[in-house]
Amino acid sequence: MLTFDILLATHVLGVVWWVGGVAMVTATLLPIFNGLPPPERLQRIRQLEHRFAHQARAAVMLVGITGFWMLGLSGGLARLQFAHGWWIDLMLLVWVLFSAMLFVAEPLRLPARLGLIHKPRAFLALHAVLLVLALAAIAGGVTGARGGF
Repeated sequence: MLTFDILLATHVLGVVWWVGGVAMVTATLLPIFNGLPPPERLQRIRQLEHRFAHQARAAVMLVGITGFWMLGLSGGLARLQFAHGWWIDLMLLVWVLFSAMLFVAEPLRLPARLGLIHKPRAFLALHAVLLVLALAAIAGGVTGARGGF
């Protein structure tokens, strides 16, 4: 059980770092950046991405490793079949979405290529949707892990 407890603590710390950073970017920095002239806004977003992307990638990797390890220790993928374990499915969905964004879309500069980064409201809305999903996964995970569902 000590292994599971260490994994859980590490998992939660990774989630706090990752989703806390997403919340800061979404609720504070992007709204500030959206008030800037377009060239300066894009420069600030690129600076932010350069500084935070590596941290977010490390946190998402850590969360994935610890999450899958804990899933294996607690019944494996069979747990995903239970209706009362929907919160595990949501956590996995959020992890996959963020992994795709951080490890595929951003390195390939897809937001810029698709013009999304040039649309401040749409870019903020995407971040807001991802943040809400992440917060729902956290709430569901905490409640579900404590037997609430």
